[in-house]
Amino acid sequence: MTEQTSLANAHADNSNDQGFWRARRKLMVKMAITAMAIIMAVYTFTSRYHIGLDTQEVKCIGNYSFFLVDRGDLGLEKGNLYAFEARRVAPYFDEGTQMVKILLGVPGDHIAITEDANVTVNGKQVATGLALAKDLGIDPSTFMGETVLEEGHYWFMGESSVSFDSRYWGTVLEEQVIGRAYPLI
Repeated sequence: MTEQTSLANAHADNSNDQGFWRARRKLMVKMAITAMAIIMAVYTFTSRYHIGLDTQEVKCIGNYSFFLVDRGDLGLEKGNLYAFEARRVAPYFDEGTQMVKILLGVPGDHIAITEDANVTVNGKQVATGLALAKDLGIDPSTFMGETVLEEGHYWFMGESSVSFDSRYWGTVLEEQVIGRAYPLI
């Protein structure tokens, strides 16, 4: 092998090394950009949305265990599901527990719980019964009566007859609402 051939081979090896490192550098830049894009997407998603989990044996909203909660959707409309931080929910739940219920009463609505335990909103029956009163050790008549919801007060209920909801702990304040909830599975 001549000296010229050795120099040509060394130059070719050096070019191959430079090409390898150039390709590797491009790949690393692409990977870094992709990682940043994924991190930004996850951050954007989790700053607005979170997944709520219902671990109760008896479900109050269909048979769903997981809910997507949209913190950015605070436009409260009757008939929709919302997540909120519950208050006055002992002994069943801890203060501040996140719950998902159906919004059935908005400010200005007339709410009544009759002597036969029918729950009405503006005269329309939305539920029957006070099944949990006995478990709470409270006379059912304590929950009976009527009210007109004040500004910033909302009436939430579940679909189950044993749902622990506004029948027992009253209204939810607007400031307690986290966002609209969408059942997943």
